Amino acid sequence: MLKYTLKRLGLALITFSIIIFLVFVIIKSVPDFQLKPLDMSEEAWQVIVDREGWEKPILEQFVNWLRNIFVDGTFGFSHKQGRDASEILFSKIPTTLKLNIIPLILSIPIGISLGIVAVMKKNKMTDHVISTGVIVLISIPVFVLAMLLQYFLVYVWEILPSRYVATAEEWNADFWFGVKSYIMPIFVMTISSIAGWTRSVRAELTEQLTADYMLLARSKGLSKKQATFRHALKNAMVPFAPSIFIEFIGLISGSLIIEQIFRIDGVGRIYLEALNAKDYPLLMLNVCFYTAIGLIAGILADLSYSLLDPRIRVGSGKQND
Repeated sequence: MLKYTLKRLGLALITFSIIIFLVFVIIKSVPDFQLKPLDMSEEAWQVIVDREGWEKPILEQFVNWLRNIFVDGTFGFSHKQGRDASEILFSKIPTTLKLNIIPLILSIPIGISLGIVAVMKKNKMTDHVISTGVIVLISIPVFVLAMLLQYFLVYVWEILPSRYVATAEEWNADFWFGVKSYIMPIFVMTISSIAGWTRSVRAELTEQLTADYMLLARSKGLSKKQATFRHALKNAMVPFAPSIFIEFIGLISGSLIIEQIFRIDGVGRIYLEALNAKDYPLLMLNVCFYTAIGLIAGILADLSYSLLDPRIRVGSGKQND
């Protein structure tokens, strides 16, 4: 296990380095990268150019960028927001965590429970209702559901006070206004995740119920419910362990669409703003951030298999007789 983990970490580091280098080269190759912002003086712009080494060859710029990270602890200066890029990004993580933690806590147990209920009531009215609801929710894009809720709950029925989440100043002025403003984004994220979990659990558990070991368990006198909860459910959950780990790790990566629609000042929104504003230092840091999160989640997902099922030994290789 240790050898496999170290190997995966080494491969992840190589993958991370290649991706970051390629993205860096692509960004530096954009024609308007060297254009000075209209609202910045020539002297201030020249200071940034000299510090970042933007007039040097691309490979030398990359080495200089790495040197700034490891020596000075800076990922570059965001000329759009007038601050260090790392200061901007990491200040948005608490907001993103606050938005994502509740949907995560709610969606996993509810989705798994609905999937189990659908299997236990297979081909009955309960199963048909759950399956139909899942199909509808999965078919509707997240941004469509979000905008429909904004239209009806805010403008037509006037149940909620605003289509956007409350700012820090609005939270301080009216706590309940802030709470109400988070209802829509949390609901959209929760309901979308529930649909995905329900469909996956139902499909996997249905397959487990037809396995040979379930027929053996039933022949020994166990009821369908007993055999399901004692044997099938445990085996059915093994494939979902990686997804749960990825969901937890992905908390800090935010939701690009949701944060943009509801004007949430989080990690996902700052990524889109950096892309639209051509704020390349901040965009480069975002790429590093998302790449690292994805690679770490992949490693933890693979390792989680052996935690739930001791029979699985990741990285053990082929066994010789």
